[in-house]
Amino acid sequence: MRVPSTSRFCFGALVILPLLTGLACNPFERRSGSYSAGAVDPVRFPAPYLGEGGDPKRPGSGRFQYVTAYSRGQTVAYYPLRLHGEQAKASDPLDLSKVSLPLGYHFDPTQTPDGQDSARCVAPPDYVYDQEARRKDALRQDRQGNIFTALPTESDPPGQTTYVPVVREVAVSSLRNPCQDSKSEEDLVGRDDVSLQRVPPPEGSVGLSTTGRPSGRYLLWILIDPAAEVLFPGGVLDKTTQLGPQRFGWFNQYLTGYLDGGVIPIAPLSPPGTTQMATQRLLYPSRVLDTESGMLVPGSLGEGFDLLEFRRGETGYSPICRVYSFEPHDPLLGFEKSIAEVDPLRITDTGEVVYCPQPPAESR
Repeated sequence: MRVPSTSRFCFGALVILPLLTGLACNPFERRSGSYSAGAVDPVRFPAPYLGEGGDPKRPGSGRFQYVTAYSRGQTVAYYPLRLHGEQAKASDPLDLSKVSLPLGYHFDPTQTPDGQDSARCVAPPDYVYDQEARRKDALRQDRQGNIFTALPTESDPPGQTTYVPVVREVAVSSLRNPCQDSKSEEDLVGRDDVSLQRVPPPEGSVGLSTTGRPSGRYLLWILIDPAAEVLFPGGVLDKTTQLGPQRFGWFNQYLTGYLDGGVIPIAPLSPPGTTQMATQRLLYPSRVLDTESGMLVPGSLGEGFDLLEFRRGETGYSPICRVYSFEPHDPLLGFEKSIAEVDPLRITDTGEVVYCPQPPAESR
């Protein structure tokens, strides 16, 4: 895998990420300890993880646009991401047992609100996260970003990647560790100011290292070009941070960006020998009104009229969706805003499964 380069990509030059302007861009600065090596270079990322219009040779050229849907009459935001590569061709794309999934180190998951970075680390003395800190610091220095162990990598020829945006969670408990000090798996498993279950390499093995022990949970953490623009529905950004609902973490001391979909439930009736992701239903109207022509045209996902069964945080929520179309009662007058309002006889299973992460509550 190509090593990310700080000299060819500096976040400080990106207008769309003012929060990250504090990253150093001098490739000759002293490197010691768990230093920040800059931002991940997305040059080998598959197209879906670059964003719309993304170019792997031009970091930050892509855009991720969350869209509006309805769940029991309430608006929700979600990002529709179609399956890609080998997973899209699999006979059972929901089965995780045949996929090599990387570890994801999750800091204080039981003591931290869903979708937020842990605040149980030790911040610098008198640190205040204010406008000056947002301008100066790459990440909040009173929080600890989560740690990844693998990046999306495109196949050669393209379109056959084995990357799946799911990680096996390793729960990490903070024990007075300095915030943002740990930035890699190698550093983390050797620290004594955090607690995690460790798995030593097999006796006599060569080239293998100690790793964390998976908790048994699976998380949808979609790694993306960290410089890509991520927008809330309607194309808006957070007024304070000028960012969207993306999160940031670390991979081998490089800054990463990701879309956080939360915990993936596992189907309790998975066939023997399988680990199947549980889904929720996602519906879109089969016909919509084209405002330019005044004609009814075929509908598709992401046009603002989709219906989801559950909101993030509710029992039944899954960031994996089975897609259905529905015949609206009267598309000229408006659309249903709850699955309960749809005539069951007018629902058609498209056979498609997509990732459908909703942003954490902090981002709404």
